[in-house]
Amino acid sequence: MATRCVRNKNYRIDFDRMTLIMTADFAEKAYDPETSEYEILKRLKKDFPDLKVERKTHSKPTSYTTSKSKEKFYHNPYKGITYDNMKRFIATVDDGNKTYKKKYDRVYDYALGMGKKRAHAIMAGWFVEQFPKYRTDPFYYYNNDNRPNIIPFNPKTVEEGSQAELAPTGTEG
Repeated sequence: MATRCVRNKNYRIDFDRMTLIMTADFAEKAYDPETSEYEILKRLKKDFPDLKVERKTHSKPTSYTTSKSKEKFYHNPYKGITYDNMKRFIATVDDGNKTYKKKYDRVYDYALGMGKKRAHAIMAGWFVEQFPKYRTDPFYYYNNDNRPNIIPFNPKTVEEGSQAELAPTGTEG
């Protein structure tokens, strides 16, 4: 069932929930009796006495910029980087020794040890660092000459002497 709404640039009325959702800018102006926003809010409260008023708390960013490479995206750069997609990509570009798969498994085990909520962020961060052109030119890695060297995974938050330590040992896997 479609939601019945009245939309404006600065506010939206959801009639199913009987809620007025307004932007921070509209809210600031609506509390000044000399503005047109105040008149709009006053009229809406008079017409709909049960109307709840909420402030819009978050808007989707218009663009994302990565912190390391300073690439600009118009969508979330980690969108689509799922465990299955990472595994499929690694299986496709991996060599005969399954070097990338072994490294993926090692990082995955560490990430799960850090908790489910952080696991995907750790994995996606490692994946994007290991394959920086994955987002812009994924076919770059299908050529054997363009396979990147394994980047050592050194987590910053590892306790001294813990089993989860993944410092390079020289025998990856």
